[in-house]
Amino acid sequence: MIVQVKRYFHDDIGPFPVDTQAAFHDTSHIKFISPYRMVMTMKRFRKSASFLFCLLLTLTLTTSWAKEGNPDPKLVILFTHDLHSYFLPVRVPAADGRQSKQGGYAKLAYLVKEQRARHGNKSLLVDAGDISMGTLFHTAFLEEASELRLMGDMGYDVVTFGNHDFDFHDDGLAGMLQTAMSKSKRLPVLVASNVVFSQGKTGDASLKEAFNRYPVKEYTVLERNGIRIGLFGIMGKDAADDTPFAAPLTFADPVKSSKRIVDVLKNSEKADVVVCLSHSGTSVNKKHSEDEILAREVPGIDVIISGHTHTVLPRPIVIGKTIIVSSGCYSSFLGVLKLDYSKQNGVSLSSYDLKSISDHVPDDGPIAAEISKIKSRVNQGYLLPYSYRFDQVTAESAFDMEDLASILANPRETGLGNMITDAYRDAVEMAEGKTYDYIHLVVQPIGLIRDSFLKGDISVSEIFRVLSLGLGDDGVPGYPLVAAYINGDEMKALLEVETTVGQLKNDAHLQISGVKFTYNPHRIPFDRVTSVQVRQANGQYQPLESKRLYRICMNYYTAHMVEFIRRSSYGILDITPKDREGRPVADIKKMIVHADPHTSGVKELKEWAALAAYMKSFPDTDGNGLPNIPDRYRNPEGRIASEPSWNPLKLIAGGSYITYGVLGIGILIMIILGVLTRK
Repeated sequence: MIVQVKRYFHDDIGPFPVDTQAAFHDTSHIKFISPYRMVMTMKRFRKSASFLFCLLLTLTLTTSWAKEGNPDPKLVILFTHDLHSYFLPVRVPAADGRQSKQGGYAKLAYLVKEQRARHGNKSLLVDAGDISMGTLFHTAFLEEASELRLMGDMGYDVVTFGNHDFDFHDDGLAGMLQTAMSKSKRLPVLVASNVVFSQGKTGDASLKEAFNRYPVKEYTVLERNGIRIGLFGIMGKDAADDTPFAAPLTFADPVKSSKRIVDVLKNSEKADVVVCLSHSGTSVNKKHSEDEILAREVPGIDVIISGHTHTVLPRPIVIGKTIIVSSGCYSSFLGVLKLDYSKQNGVSLSSYDLKSISDHVPDDGPIAAEISKIKSRVNQGYLLPYSYRFDQVTAESAFDMEDLASILANPRETGLGNMITDAYRDAVEMAEGKTYDYIHLVVQPIGLIRDSFLKGDISVSEIFRVLSLGLGDDGVPGYPLVAAYINGDEMKALLEVETTVGQLKNDAHLQISGVKFTYNPHRIPFDRVTSVQVRQANGQYQPLESKRLYRICMNYYTAHMVEFIRRSSYGILDITPKDREGRPVADIKKMIVHADPHTSGVKELKEWAALAAYMKSFPDTDGNGLPNIPDRYRNPEGRIASEPSWNPLKLIAGGSYITYGVLGIGILIMIILGVLTRK
């Protein structure tokens, strides 16, 4: 089984902020996969015996690979992906039950210098996308372009884009590229091979201009140790689905685009080695393992650096002659791929290693100093208006909350998700005051939860990492909360996202507040919810009423995914947001909740700030002056309950037109077969 992890060693996918989880892909290799994606994406280690066993086994395999191969390889590819602005180390659980720290650009830079000193002109450093969007550092994305500039300082040769690099919209990404060019002369080559700009539309004009000025190329060719290396970058299909804010820009089919570029690199550019920086990822489900599909469909690719799914591959996946490698996320590992090459035999694997970026790795002084300056600018430029500081301790926990690796491996209701969705309800009530209209339902896809909380003090930077994604309509980083009205039938349809869409896309599983519902997973898809109880303003639960208007709350991204829900359900789940009078509201911007609607100007209520305020409101139960996360969030409360049954009555009772339509078609087919049999 493969477990997708998004962040630690966290996702989506890192977590990661580091996502990690042990997974058995097949008998030839073992995987760590991170969550996230919604992206997923998208990306922590826990103390269970099974996890420790998988970890020890993984480290054993990694060590054995590191010792194999030619001691004098022809080419060394150093690689990362899904860095997500993780400039500083983060806390992770250690094997002895304590905590340690992992990751950080200063330590990554030290390892890069070490490898380059060892291998000289044989080495190149690349990244497979999602350089941004994950920590407070990305809040300076437009003004500082710190991610790209630091990568230039570290000596990255070639980088591609990930889906989250488009979360700042086309104009935001364009602004970052322009800032990078104006503030630094040492920047990596950017490659993007299946980006398609719109024809005749103006929405992506600024980004097209920035691509031309940088320039962002379809491919590039470098020479190392006398070997010509062709590199190109691809956005996978799943990642492209998670870029709603890239429009009107789109992405061409990754396989077709790769075939075209490989043909150019092999036949026109005479490249000896072809490397694809792929933001597509791998999966235990072969039908959805995009980079494995890419390797089979485009055998001319020699190496695929596989990003997006935050996978940690202790051993490469080899398909034909294509070598697929992944190093996780959040700067937890530096991948080291050593290759042999000859004109007669082409590329072959010499050795492969993942260098853990742990506390034991020294810092690179200049990079550490630059990160410290950026941190000060984040404090002044982003956090000061919220009256917060980067390292400010806001609350504490007496327990580790669920890690995202396990959540994505086994999607379910969680204490963490309950706390987040409860925070949204509380924040809207505090913001609206006397004008507050009761929120009946809050939903949050797990793919938009990017980290979790460990036992101990919890800082503002850690709270932000949990809900780090997005950009508001105000241009300020952080998704705002939105609120609208839907009727009871639409609420049931929204909950069917959990029962059906979530089975197809793990990061679409929902965390909820205000509602308790049950479902039968054996019923017809999109008609599995069997009962819904809605909490009222007086605290009592009442059955869902199909035509009554209910107020719901979610973040800005989730509201934009209504079209995805409609498309993925083939039009069955059709939800139309409304105002309190029941009139359709087409413009999502009009549904944004203001942090203080009674003052002039607009200040969006950001989801991360809602969580921070809620955690600050917790009681101090141990008398040390810090709010404590309540014990009720240690475990789920039973808001979502699966009641599987093959009882024929329970399979159809209370069903909608979907169930009875399928039933009618089945009966009709049986009648026709009966008639044909008699004849």
